[in-house]
This record gives sequence, C-alpha cells and structure tokens, in this order.
Amino acid sequence: KATMILAALLLAPCRADSVTILSEQDLPEDVYGSPLRTPTPSVDLPEEGTVYLIREGRLVERRLPLQGEIASLPGALLVALFTAPVEGKRVHSAIPPGTTLNAVTVDGPVATVDVTSTFEAQPSERSLALRVAQVVYTLTQQGLGIVSVQFVIDGQQTSVTGGGGEPLFRPVFRQDYSQFGPLKPS
Repeated sequence: KATMILAALLLAPCRADSVTILSEQDLPEDVYGSPLRTPTPSVDLPEEGTVYLIREGRLVERRLPLQGEIASLPGALLVALFTAPVEGKRVHSAIPPGTTLNAVTVDGPVATVDVTSTFEAQPSERSLALRVAQVVYTLTQQGLGIVSVQFVIDGQQTSVTGGGGEPLFRPVFRQDYSQFGPLKPS
C-alpha cells in the first residue's frame, strides 16, 4: 500500500500538459553539447600536387591540380591520381578507370588506403604491382611524413602484389617497388 502511495506522489506532477518539447537548437549546449554538426575543419591544400603515372613501364612524376573539397592532402593526391588525364599512349595510369577512394587515414608514418574493388580489376601481376607502386610513391613523397601504405578494399584488409609478383600482407614501402621507380637523372 505504501508503494502505491509513493508512486502516486511521484507521478502526480507528470501531467501531459506540463511536457515541453525543445528543438535541437534549443537544447542547453553545456549539458548536451552542440546539437548542430561541427563542420570539418578545412585543410589549406596547394593548388597542385605530385602524383606518379607510368611511362615505358616506369613511374614518372606529374603535377596535377588538387580538388579543394577533399579534407586531407593525402586524400586529394589520391583523387588526383585516380582521375589523372591520360597523356596519350606514352604516359598513363595502371589504376583502372572508375576506381574510387573510400578513405585514407594516416597514423604516424603509415597511411591506410581504402579503395573500391575496381582497383583489383584486370589483375595481371605487373599491372597490379604498378598500380600499387603509383599509390605508394604518391603517398610517400617527401613532406607528407608517410613511409608505408596499407591497402584495404571496400573496408576489408587485403594483400597487395609486391614488385616481384609476390603477395604482401603488410604495409608496403617504396623499396618494395624500386624496380618501377623513376630513373635517376644521370
């Protein structure tokens, strides 16, 4: 009986006409935090960046425009690489058309690149190794602080083809693809 009286006393002030509905903007920020999405801080990207394309089976540097709506320099470089214009038959990309960057994250010296499964299309060992080399050289260039790249295909960790055609189940480095590296000026 005492429990019923206590419940009646506690519920008495909870009448339907005393409920106030607040919009997200009216919620007290000091209690709930900002109800509005915080915009992603913009990154001051250069107008152009260096990517690596292919000429006569070797990597070659090209300066390409970077898109301003990408949130990071590594991401902008990869989008420029994946959408690079073909310069005739001499300079091209081994990355299949339609390959999309899902995400790129950088944790210290390791970049993790998540791409769509299109990246694995037309899988000759040489073309797979060349496209991986293009990404690795583009992301490990001086000034980015990245020394190795881990690949993910549509959210799933995967192996990549090494420069010698072997599967590599670890982050890969420039030296893994040195046979495709740009020729040193003599």
